[in-house]
Amino acid sequence: MFFTRSLAALLALSIALAGCSSLRRSDDAAAAKTRMLGMSREEVLSCMGPPKKKSSEGTTEVWSYLSADGHGDYVGSTYKPTGYSLTSSTHDKSFCTVNIVMEEGSVKAVHYNGPTSTTLFSKDDQCGFAIANCVEP
Repeated sequence: MFFTRSLAALLALSIALAGCSSLRRSDDAAAAKTRMLGMSREEVLSCMGPPKKKSSEGTTEVWSYLSADGHGDYVGSTYKPTGYSLTSSTHDKSFCTVNIVMEEGSVKAVHYNGPTSTTLFSKDDQCGFAIANCVEP
């Protein structure tokens, strides 16, 4: 009986702590939309690394980053035990594409696209993985 209650308490604590980290990433994602404004290209490269994709038109550039549970991109594997191929994906259902909009070499906007939230209470929490190093206190 004691073991069951202890296990239930441990499970509840684990869920609560997981929720806290999700809310923290959500707060970071919200903060990035203002704190990153004015950052130079070099500062973005320093805190986010090279983008997955770049596009430009005139003096405007958009740098795109993938962000999801710390994994980032799709990962597939093939299993061939009997000569048949079976491909699977380990990508999560929630992810975020972070688009950093730059004009004349500095950040003008930060946009998030995709199913960016893992719960109703944590808006854009999946985006927090990519921008975390840019909004440290």
